[in-house]
Amino acid sequence: MPGTRAQPTPVPLAEVGLVLADDGSRWLDSAPAEIAVGAIRMQGWQVQPVRPRPDGFDGQDCYLIRVNYDLVLQEGVPAPPWFEIGIAWSCPGTDGPVAVIDAVPRDVLEAQGPMSYTVSEYLSLVPAGGADGIVLPAVTPFIDAFGIGGGEIRWRHASGVRPGSHSALLVLVVPDGCREVTVDVSARFDLSPDDSLGCRPSNRPGRFRLGLTGPRATQPVAALAVAGGTPRHAVPRVPRVFVSYSHDDAKHIEAVRVFSGFLAVDCGLDVHLDRWDLDQPRDWYLWAIDQITKADFVVVIASPMCKLAGDGQMPNDRHRGMQTELSLLRELLYSDRATWRRKLLPVVLPGRSAAEIPLFLQPQTADHYQVTDMTEAGAEDLLRVITGRPAYIRPQPRHGIRRSIRAAGSPGRPPATDGSNR
Repeated sequence: MPGTRAQPTPVPLAEVGLVLADDGSRWLDSAPAEIAVGAIRMQGWQVQPVRPRPDGFDGQDCYLIRVNYDLVLQEGVPAPPWFEIGIAWSCPGTDGPVAVIDAVPRDVLEAQGPMSYTVSEYLSLVPAGGADGIVLPAVTPFIDAFGIGGGEIRWRHASGVRPGSHSALLVLVVPDGCREVTVDVSARFDLSPDDSLGCRPSNRPGRFRLGLTGPRATQPVAALAVAGGTPRHAVPRVPRVFVSYSHDDAKHIEAVRVFSGFLAVDCGLDVHLDRWDLDQPRDWYLWAIDQITKADFVVVIASPMCKLAGDGQMPNDRHRGMQTELSLLRELLYSDRATWRRKLLPVVLPGRSAAEIPLFLQPQTADHYQVTDMTEAGAEDLLRVITGRPAYIRPQPRHGIRRSIRAAGSPGRPPATDGSNR
């Protein structure tokens, strides 16, 4: 049910600084010193209460949490051979433990594509059948999880470590009535002797408080799945969105990146953008086919180059990626107009114009979506379409036709005086 999708819970600015610490005996300084290496930075997290409360967990509340964090390195600093993020949970002032019952990724030994998960009646994370579930993006090896069942969960990333965004899912149980948890985040990492300048890797832990209530956390519900895989209620499915745009200039590319990040972090959508898939060599034609056909919605960002490519007026050797994507969209729209007219969403970002929408998307005679700023209010029309939450609900009669309206000639109604039966 897209209408009850998970919303990202704002996370206070928190990051774990990665540093190289000098013990005072090195040449760097006569006193202990630090060299900044980078940081592990917390992003928006999604919090959903798990309902109904499962058997055996009386006196405890349960939540499904999607954790998002970035590995950010200083310019010129090599990626460490491995890094580890640790997250400890507590609920001061309440009786009873806080524990992570299950978490994914667990042990990743080979590359995995995006997967949807739901919560079993035993509070285990299990693959969701069909399209329902909470989406975990693709992961690359090797990732190991530690601490499941306790109050601290740790993920170690080893081999192929690179800067960028990472996500994880966990099931957290807290004492009944706990409305806010204290989150302590720490990190460990390593560098080669040459890269570490003879210093020891260290970190500056971070702490913040995460609310478990409020309009963002209480509206969505992560329903339990019965053993055997049949859900009691469908778990909210995060709509998948592909952002198609042309590389007009650096300013436009950055505006699209910011907009895509807003959809992913602030709105909780499963967003796919070419800038986020530069981790390996790709056949971009096949990549575009895969992204477009898997998407629930394709957002086409209006711009001058987008219109030229969509209208077939672009020179053959320029903006080939955009020409390819728009030709695919025209083909799909022609082959199944009913389906793809619903899935193609022309979007006009701040500073752009509806006149920059390609003609095959009908800028004047069909809907397009004007984004005034990167807030839910500024993108309300677009978000309502993607999430299936209309601003106005068609009213339904309570009892069908009112009983006070009787058929012509029925008892209690005087006959018509003009000879008609109106």
